[in-house]
Amino acid sequence: MKKLLFSCLLLIPIHSFAFWVVNFGTASTLQHKKFGFAAGMGGQMVFTGSPRTTNAFFMIPHAGFRYGITPKLDAGLRLAPVPLPFATVGPGFGMNIDAKYHITNASDKTQFALVGGLGGAHVLIQGNTRLAWSPNAALLTSFKIKQKNYLTLMGRYVYLSIPSAKEGSVGNFVMISGISAGWKWNIRQNISVLPEIGAYWYEGKIANIRQAGPGFQYGLMLATSF
Repeated sequence: MKKLLFSCLLLIPIHSFAFWVVNFGTASTLQHKKFGFAAGMGGQMVFTGSPRTTNAFFMIPHAGFRYGITPKLDAGLRLAPVPLPFATVGPGFGMNIDAKYHITNASDKTQFALVGGLGGAHVLIQGNTRLAWSPNAALLTSFKIKQKNYLTLMGRYVYLSIPSAKEGSVGNFVMISGISAGWKWNIRQNISVLPEIGAYWYEGKIANIRQAGPGFQYGLMLATSF
């Protein structure tokens, strides 16, 4: 049963709650009472320390669901592995819930939205499973280029805390601030392809060991609504 569940999670891969600065969507929210689903694959590279070391994760599955609550508000649930660029940290799995509020009118060529979220995860630190939590926020802008194409820009901030680890949140935390640019191409009425790239600054401590440096992300999603 565990093997089957793990296989399903790989086949239903959205962005990792702790580190994705890419958004995979426009500022527009889902229509009222509509469901949305997105799945894809991405990767990230983080350059930390002195001398500089490279931490790369090239195949990160991600997936999620969204639901239209009102004409200007929707909510989402996201699932993904949590890759942390520390030698003492093993793989973890995270979940994030968020709400997106569409500030502008649907008829406007330039769209704005605010996104607020809260994540939770388990991570493996020095052989011990620890619980983490992560508030995050983003400002999302999108521009309609053609009938079926949209350009997306986003700024995001993420804070990850692991209070159950040794030294508590003071010695086990991560702060991420970054930007991303993406494209949405509607290949069908309710099916879209969404490639995106992002850059961010990473700073944090695990087991009171500090790491800081730039990071880069990329990903590709396939999304639908019904």
